[in-house]
Amino acid sequence: MIAEDVVVEWPISLECIIGRANFVAVNREYSEGWSIRVLKVVAEGDEAVSEVEVPHDSLGVFRAASFWTVRDGQIVRGTEYWTSLGADPQPEWRAALVEPM
Repeated sequence: MIAEDVVVEWPISLECIIGRANFVAVNREYSEGWSIRVLKVVAEGDEAVSEVEVPHDSLGVFRAASFWTVRDGQIVRGTEYWTSLGADPQPEWRAALVEPM
């Protein structure tokens, strides 16, 4: 359940979504073709972290790492970091130190 006065921050795009109605509307307005695959959830006390993969039919594959605060069974705050796979090019200086995924 999402609290009526939830606050969700998206630092990558410098946006803040305030209120359950706005959070639901933002997610509803995404174009068709999305699905979500939960990769990991870790929780302790009132804090939870999720990692999800969100493939889109024509836009590619996205990943999100999200940090949630839950009180009385409701999400009251979140910070989500969204990116698309391969969005940041590999710097040449690391080429000899890493393996491609």
